[in-house]
Amino acid sequence: MASEVLTLELNRRILRSWLHTHWNLEAEVNPLAGEVDQNFLVVEGRYKFLLKVSRPDADPNEIKFQQSIQEHLAPGFKYQIPETVSTNRGEAFTSEKDEQGRIRLIRLQSWVEGTPLAEFKPKSEMVLNSWGKLCGDLSQGLKDFDHPYAHRHYKWNPSLVLEMNEYVKLFSESRQKLAIHFLELFEREVQPRIDDLRKSVNYNDAHDQNLIVNKDGAITGLIDFGDALYCETINELAIACAYACMDLPDPLAAAAHMVKGYHQQFKLTEKELQVLFPLITARLILTVIHAAQNQLLEPENEYLQISSQPAWKLLKKLASVHPRLAYYRFREACDLEPCPARKIFDGWASRGTIEVHPVINFPKEDFTPLDLSIGSRQLGNNSNFENPVTFQTTIQNSLLDSGKKYGYGGYDEARPFYTTDNYKAIGNNGPKWRTTHLGLDLWCPEGTPVYAPLAGEIVYLKDNDGDRNYGPTIILRHEIYQDLVIYTLYGHLSWESLQGKRSGGRIQKGQAFAELGGASENGNWPPHLHFQIILDLMDWENDFPGVCFPGEKKTWLSICPDPALLFPEFTNLVAPQSQESLLAKRKEFLGPNLSISYEDPLKISRGFRQYLYNNSGQKYLDLVNNVAHVGHEHPEVVRAGQQQMAVLNTNTRYLHKNILQLAEKLTEKFPKPLSVVYFVNSGSEANELALRMIRTATGRKDVIAMSSGYHGNTAASIDVSSYKFEGKGGAGKPPTTHLLDLPDVFRGKYKDMKTAGEKYAAQIHDIISHLDSQGKAPAGLIAESILSCGGQIVPPPDYFERVYEAVKATGGYCIADEVQTGFGRVGEAYWAFELQQVVPDIVTLGKPFGNGHPIGAVICTPEVAKAFETGMEYFNTFGGNPVSCALGLSVMDVIEKEGLQVNALNMGELILHGLRSLKAEYPIIGDVRGHGLFLGFELVKNEERDPASIQASYLANRLRQRKILTSTDGPQHNVIKLKPPLCINQNDVEFFLNELESVLSENAMRI
Repeated sequence: MASEVLTLELNRRILRSWLHTHWNLEAEVNPLAGEVDQNFLVVEGRYKFLLKVSRPDADPNEIKFQQSIQEHLAPGFKYQIPETVSTNRGEAFTSEKDEQGRIRLIRLQSWVEGTPLAEFKPKSEMVLNSWGKLCGDLSQGLKDFDHPYAHRHYKWNPSLVLEMNEYVKLFSESRQKLAIHFLELFEREVQPRIDDLRKSVNYNDAHDQNLIVNKDGAITGLIDFGDALYCETINELAIACAYACMDLPDPLAAAAHMVKGYHQQFKLTEKELQVLFPLITARLILTVIHAAQNQLLEPENEYLQISSQPAWKLLKKLASVHPRLAYYRFREACDLEPCPARKIFDGWASRGTIEVHPVINFPKEDFTPLDLSIGSRQLGNNSNFENPVTFQTTIQNSLLDSGKKYGYGGYDEARPFYTTDNYKAIGNNGPKWRTTHLGLDLWCPEGTPVYAPLAGEIVYLKDNDGDRNYGPTIILRHEIYQDLVIYTLYGHLSWESLQGKRSGGRIQKGQAFAELGGASENGNWPPHLHFQIILDLMDWENDFPGVCFPGEKKTWLSICPDPALLFPEFTNLVAPQSQESLLAKRKEFLGPNLSISYEDPLKISRGFRQYLYNNSGQKYLDLVNNVAHVGHEHPEVVRAGQQQMAVLNTNTRYLHKNILQLAEKLTEKFPKPLSVVYFVNSGSEANELALRMIRTATGRKDVIAMSSGYHGNTAASIDVSSYKFEGKGGAGKPPTTHLLDLPDVFRGKYKDMKTAGEKYAAQIHDIISHLDSQGKAPAGLIAESILSCGGQIVPPPDYFERVYEAVKATGGYCIADEVQTGFGRVGEAYWAFELQQVVPDIVTLGKPFGNGHPIGAVICTPEVAKAFETGMEYFNTFGGNPVSCALGLSVMDVIEKEGLQVNALNMGELILHGLRSLKAEYPIIGDVRGHGLFLGFELVKNEERDPASIQASYLANRLRQRKILTSTDGPQHNVIKLKPPLCINQNDVEFFLNELESVLSENAMRI
């Protein structure tokens, strides 16, 4: 057998002769992958075909069977399938002898155009759903088809996996155990039900090498009907799932998407759902067994080993999935109640005659609900729950504020303190956190007795030690009646609660069998009881989940009903608003031109440091919101604002130390002669004031600005913001505004860094000469030190030095807009203008100064300040108020204390190095630029640098799906801008670069 198999190779000469003889083709022939048939791509001019050569002595009836299936499906089938190309004699196939004299059946088929799914990235939810739908369409299309050849014994039939028992010995000892585990699962779960399953002819091989997709990943065609077989209909989906789940971090989630798509096209039965998971694993067992057999027979055929290693990896992952959990997830995908026992439980619990003993026997009126959700203002800043002491203080303060002794709440509540690495996993779209709480929490003092609500039996008692774990835990089993058994879990107990008890011990209804533990023994929590109802323990040997991933909560909430069904006094009264309702209200009440980020908008409910949290507690690395300069809701900045707000907030007509301390601290950071400060409420207001100052000081109206510049949303700011007035809905350039070209050495007309500064700056003289010819001169220049909306453009050396010199020579003033680039963001300097060795006359600052609080400033020279003093009072009601100044002082203190300017430099260098390495590998990255943590990389389609705007939008949206927030910028919206809070760390940078590379490898990013 081995020697026969090894001589199957066919040379191209004989293949071309067969094509000429039977189809009159003079074509090029290239081999393709295949297991049963040998496949070849045939190309003649602009026409493509698929040549299939059967193995020696193949049965012609097999080919006739495959053609019958294709002919049956073709009418009305929405997917492309190969069509038979008849020979010169009108035959569907013919035969020839190969060089060894063996008969080979040969046939020619039309080429199905597209990309094999195996070559498409990512395996998104849409792709998986489309994959499932295809399988459903196949089952629907073949349900009334039959053929004699379909009724055969075939080695790839998952239903016959037990016949492979003897081949388990081919594996190592550890792999034998894994294979035996799944073979026993099949024998236990599938074999007793197999006679009750629907049967039909199945395509039986919907793997990613056989499926064809379009550019968006939607399945448009399929090839190779060589594995078609009459067997259990559910195998169609099981086989596809086995392949779809390979190489994915969360295979069960992937399978659920497949099930959803299949069920939409072809309804699954209850018995099919029960056996689907073991059939998926059965197909994987067949894969590894046949691969081991083939390795012995054909060690040179790499195709035969393609699925082996991924299959082993997947089997290892699926070994940790309980079959009933998979069954519940699949039921959810079919819009069924995930846990069937839930309906029985609800019927029992809703009778109104159920008498249960309180688990904590305190008066109901002494309890108050506690909101510990993601957006809870009662919970407050993340620093309030970073350790047990602060968390306990937060709980106590909430109870004091309510006037109650004890607190309750938590069921189906997404909570921010579950966003640590203890609750983290990697999903198919990046990291995810188990944040949704599955039980009821009762916040009571240490030592509080815990009572059994019903009579029961101890089935679990263990000290689940570890930070933020259950601590000492007991689970009771309660047999309600024959069809209903429930379990109740009690977590965060005292260590003493476990003593003297054993598994199997009886607990009476109303018996005090445990007490609450303190933080030192209960998992480092403030004292409280975690009480959870469970309908299926699923043979859990360690700590049963008390929280779940939000994307899985429908299943887990079905398994773990709301304790308020037994204790209605602890009903959660707060119903969170859906994203859809918020979007509707936004459209109803807010202006229609107020934009929202991302194709799938985020509902952000919390921020801390470099992270933003959506309403379900999923954590996003924020690489775009520069306004949160030292980190979202930095505890020291928050504290400074809260403390001052509690004392005084008023205007500047009264003496107060804060404004003077901040002005002094701020001017210490500037070179002379910048020494006079005007405080305002935003960057827009700062630029508005700066423009007013230079026009007042010079008596001139004309201002020079940058193309694609942006300086705020006031009228005067818009007039000098090319990004706005030349953009969509803009009124065009005002006659008093004069634009300098973007000094862009990547895309602009001057690309030599050595001479570009001088050449771009020369334009300033043309503008000044033009004004002079009209008897005018500029009031001044306004420009960002690094051009943000222009695409994070770093001006070439000498550029601003030459421009500033020319403007000042006319008596005009230079405004450096440092709203986005100031306060150490550029790393090498505190202000970005220092990178150009210039000193402006005016500098404007904005909300990063207050870490997002509305504060801004204008810093100018005494000369400008004097010229602005015309006798008209300058008064700004809340510019420089005590609260804003307290926040500004705190921000500057944090920058120094935490070394954030140095961090910006170091992290920026890491990002730039990583981006440049990716640029060398992915040509779509045309340019990488910036300083510190004010960075951008530009995407291009080709060597001519056509902007890849669609790809940039795709990249930003895909990174958002993978828990990283970025945004596009630049005139063509093809620049990804990176302006994170300055507190990001090396782990964040590595996470970003890894995720970026993953997305860059996807099909949509290929050029």
